[in-house]
Amino acid sequence: MPFLVLAFKNLLRHRIRSLLTLIGIAASIAVLFSIISFNRGFERGLARELERTGIHFMVVPSGCPHEVASLVLHGAVIPKFLDAEIASKIREVEGIALISPILVSQLPNPVKNRLDIAYGMEMSHISMLKPSWKIEGDIPESDYEIIAGSEVAGHDNIRIGDSVEYTGEKTFRVSGILERTGSQDDAFIYMPIKAMQELLGKHERVTALGVRVSDPGRLSVVTEKLAGEVPGIQIVTIGQVMTSISNLASSAKILSLSIALIAVLISTVGVMNSILMAIFERTQEIGMMRAIGASRFDIFSITIKETVLLTTLGGFAGIIVSVIGSGIIEGLVRKFMPYVPSGKMIAFEPWLAGLCIAFSIIVGILSGIYPAWKASKVNPIEAIRG
Repeated sequence: MPFLVLAFKNLLRHRIRSLLTLIGIAASIAVLFSIISFNRGFERGLARELERTGIHFMVVPSGCPHEVASLVLHGAVIPKFLDAEIASKIREVEGIALISPILVSQLPNPVKNRLDIAYGMEMSHISMLKPSWKIEGDIPESDYEIIAGSEVAGHDNIRIGDSVEYTGEKTFRVSGILERTGSQDDAFIYMPIKAMQELLGKHERVTALGVRVSDPGRLSVVTEKLAGEVPGIQIVTIGQVMTSISNLASSAKILSLSIALIAVLISTVGVMNSILMAIFERTQEIGMMRAIGASRFDIFSITIKETVLLTTLGGFAGIIVSVIGSGIIEGLVRKFMPYVPSGKMIAFEPWLAGLCIAFSIIVGILSGIYPAWKASKVNPIEAIRG
């Protein structure tokens, strides 16, 4: 305990230097904690959003599995189409509980002079496909009614009962507004698929078919049978979609973790440099301590305690900064990443915080070994002579 108090007093001798070193450690631990926490939140959010789709697999044109992953989660526009008559062939396969056609495209909005992403679907299937949705107003009952996403409605100040014009030909009445979900769903316009097909001139054509099976335990049996009986299609299960998106995001995760580790390495060098400078400045003091009976191990122990104390305080500070600034960090990430699940990505998890602090302690030990060894080798006679 006396050595710990002495180590703390030594750090306070050069407060600015110690503070700057602590800030470096705090920043690196904050980055490390944020990245690991964000990656865990990303995986949880992805699984949660895929479960919310209400379907077990999608039938799409051959050759575009990655586009399907985007379609399921944030409405990618796919240039290939399926004939709607394929749905009748799929219905013949035993074990199919629901088939829902989906048509996604960009529609010209002449009033706002922009392109809106529109999602054509069977309105009667909304409660099954999007069980988590809350809609203010009514689900469209006619082909010329739509649901506006909360982001679109807020940006354009759209109210229930307002009219929206698309392609300069058709006017749609807003029958409902989707309450905020925090996902890409908020940025779409939803309309009956028949009206969408008419606007695009794609009669009996769809982007994909969402399929739900009556018994999820027989999913592999159903998909294998379907693939063998209906040619020209590709089947992508929700599990495969998750894997596909996870693989696409893995390179970003590796890069971000590499940046975090580089930051930790830089801060480790900073701690080592700071402690070495302190030792050089206290050479005579260390020599005097040796002369009055302090062993080499005592000197080594005091120096190690200084580095561990510094990095531990930095670790705690980094966790606090990360948790407080999580909203800002998430906002920045969402601007640069093409897809981020809805919900909070960075959350305080005690075990993860403890792991990061333990890591900072290890960093303190490793960065203190050489300065501590250097301090323990000080010759008391030479040090006192100066």
